[in-house]
Amino acid sequence: MERTILIYDAVPIMKYAYEGLFKDISRCKLHFATNELVMEQHLKDHTFDLVIVDVLVKQKINYSLVKRISRLKKSLNIAVFSAIYDEETKRKLFALGASVVLEKTDSIEHLAKTIHLLTEGSQYFETKMKIGNSKLKFPRRSVNPLLKLSSRELQVAELLIQGLSNQAMTQRLDLAATTISTYKKRIFTKIGVMNILDLAAVFKKYQ
Repeated sequence: MERTILIYDAVPIMKYAYEGLFKDISRCKLHFATNELVMEQHLKDHTFDLVIVDVLVKQKINYSLVKRISRLKKSLNIAVFSAIYDEETKRKLFALGASVVLEKTDSIEHLAKTIHLLTEGSQYFETKMKIGNSKLKFPRRSVNPLLKLSSRELQVAELLIQGLSNQAMTQRLDLAATTISTYKKRIFTKIGVMNILDLAAVFKKYQ
């Protein structure tokens, strides 16, 4: 069964990260919205199995997003996918209609499992999901982890987020494939992330 998913994220570049993520989650048709008007039009024009929404906009929680989606489609599962770590904020989002609150530092496996359960009609669910217990993959402090990267590493990281393959990057940067792989490992290690989606979340937070 193909799952139809609407993704709302106000940062256009995050589309590449989501597309990269969903390569590993089979049979998903994605629709994207970067503003609320487009999101509402999609909800009116299409039937979705799930909405994934980032409610963190310019470091502030936009609670109205979840409320508006819930009002338009009362039975639709809503997955909040943001850099949210405090439990009080999560409780407010659940009260407004969120089915689950996922942190952008959660693993791809965790996200894939949740999407599968939500789009199969399951209501989540485990207490550990509703009251997030995920360990952060980078420290909760104001120090910008991107400062650890060299200018070349920053360049490679930005291309990774845009979804370029290693082969495409070798042509763009005139580097060997092995060198690109080395840069990728070094970037992940320095920032403390496990995948490109986590890397994109760090860029969104600190750039």
